[in-house]
Amino acid sequence: MHTRRGFLEGLGAASLGATWFAANARAIAAASEHAHASVAAAESGGAPPKLENLSADEARDIDAFTARIVPSGDDGPGAHEAGVVYFIDRAFGSFYAGQRAGVLRDLAALPRPFPDFASLEGQPLFEQLRFLTVLGLFASPAYGGNRGGLGWQLVGFEDTHAYAPPFGWYDRDYPGFSP
Repeated sequence: MHTRRGFLEGLGAASLGATWFAANARAIAAASEHAHASVAAAESGGAPPKLENLSADEARDIDAFTARIVPSGDDGPGAHEAGVVYFIDRAFGSFYAGQRAGVLRDLAALPRPFPDFASLEGQPLFEQLRFLTVLGLFASPAYGGNRGGLGWQLVGFEDTHAYAPPFGWYDRDYPGFSP
């Protein structure tokens, strides 16, 4: 039986081109910030989240699709709670703009409710949305994505400072340092 943790750990085997990632790092960080701000505004009772590149219907479909890629469950929250749809919304206006039309066309062509994902794996639509879901889910919360570190919680990552020898010399002024 496949588990969500196993699926997420298996994603680490997929390799991203370092050059592509470096060239798009700012756009990815901006998409993460958009996701964070949109979800935070909704939670605080503020203005409803603003979509910049998706219609409400397109966002609903993408949110439903990504929630099936990383669903909520007894073992924790999923893509919906982390605000991945807002990350994808911003991605479609920046580093992933060239793929927007094709993704939305292919998504609109799928029957509702969505078919079994086993039949979609390996197809461009599934691979593109999985890629964007993973980026949105595991982006650094410091940049606004991965709201509340939800993605990191799923894989057991703890964001803590790591001291390295020589202790107390270069890090003596670091807040929280104690020899």
